[in-house]
Amino acid sequence: MNYLQHFDSTKVVEACIAGAGDFGRGVLRQARQMSGLSARIAIDINAEKAAEALRHAGIPDTQIMVCHSSSGAEAAWQNGFYIATASFDTVKALPFDILVESTGIPDVGARYSEAALLAGKHVGIATKETESVVGPYLTRLAENQGRLFTPLDGDQPSLLIGLITWARTLGFEVVSAGKSSEYDFIWDEAQGTVTCNGTQYDASEMAALWKLDDNDARATVKARGEVLSAIPQISVPDLCEMVNVANATGLQPDLPEFHAMVLRTIEVPTLLDTQAEGGVLEGNERLEVFNCLRRPDELSFAGGVFVVVRCEDPHVWTLLRDKGHVLSRSGNSAMVYLPRHLLGLEAPISLLDTVLKGLTSGGGHATTPKFDLTARATQAIKAGQRLEMKGHHRHIEGLRPEIHPAAALSAGAKVPFYLLPGAEVIRDIAPNQPITLADVTLPSSRLHDLRLKQDDLFYAAGSQ
Repeated sequence: MNYLQHFDSTKVVEACIAGAGDFGRGVLRQARQMSGLSARIAIDINAEKAAEALRHAGIPDTQIMVCHSSSGAEAAWQNGFYIATASFDTVKALPFDILVESTGIPDVGARYSEAALLAGKHVGIATKETESVVGPYLTRLAENQGRLFTPLDGDQPSLLIGLITWARTLGFEVVSAGKSSEYDFIWDEAQGTVTCNGTQYDASEMAALWKLDDNDARATVKARGEVLSAIPQISVPDLCEMVNVANATGLQPDLPEFHAMVLRTIEVPTLLDTQAEGGVLEGNERLEVFNCLRRPDELSFAGGVFVVVRCEDPHVWTLLRDKGHVLSRSGNSAMVYLPRHLLGLEAPISLLDTVLKGLTSGGGHATTPKFDLTARATQAIKAGQRLEMKGHHRHIEGLRPEIHPAAALSAGAKVPFYLLPGAEVIRDIAPNQPITLADVTLPSSRLHDLRLKQDDLFYAAGSQ
């Protein structure tokens, strides 16, 4: 595609950035380098933090106005200032085209997305936690408002949806698709260690497991997982992203907790194929996450995305193998991949597509609640305990993520993972028990309200 032709327009798209973290800062910075995108509004929980993000994007202090009222924001806009604020309500009446929701806070994401759509704005969502709970509802609300709700390039869901739909457009048989985990497993043979996310682990047994067994590749990979069991091999963000892809595309996980194998890049099409072909999957069109194992001097997968397709023409795929493409051992499947995601730096492509072309980077109007991200206890949890979301990865101690078929909230239904922060446990929960609505009292939140609306919309009498 020639992007300059695709976006041949004199209109400058105006974006408002909610969430001045890494993703939001990337969009602010990239907008400064583009002729077709302007980002003059930054929102964060603290207005000064929003102003700091604007400064980091290269905006002089003299051009930044911190605003605490809608009238102040209107005056600042009219006078050409960049606006820093702590509330979306302060700026929602300004004439921008699209909100970039990148706060990473599930309830804030719900409130801001809903408010923006009702104010006649498009929404680009980087807060995957919000989308995992109420993405289908917000997609339908956007449609009713004549606007679009879309994931953004720069995050793996949008990039993976693009790769899957590319493969489907070309008529490929899609065997599996997914992403690598955020942090590679880096094997140092001389030291006998594996380093992941800056932490070094003893892995002297890995020397014998570096190459797949000639007769049983699955046994090698299982042994790797056991040797490296001290390293987390699945995270909540990984599965959160995958549930959004599942709802947009209809692909499904092979297991609720995923296989999450430790694989070298060249091994992906061999293991993420069907069992009949020597892989681990029970069928085609499966979503998966793998942990990229590599040496220090090998290229990273960098949290990239992939699709494994069936090789229909042996001659063509032999030619492609000779050119360096990654085929399975059998030669019956191949991996096509994008070994990168550039966060906010490439998100503007989705912003321009949404505003100028009326195109989403996600499932569009077809997005329906096919799957939910849910939780299972990894330890005993006593009644009276309050569940707390922590850290950069938005995890909840004592819970592991799983993906199950979507269901309306009811006493016996599994609770969507990101409705659980702040919930009070009302009865003892045993290890390995899924968390249901009968186990907890959910806090009041706009995210919860919108989930009930989503249940009414898609399940009617089945919702509570």
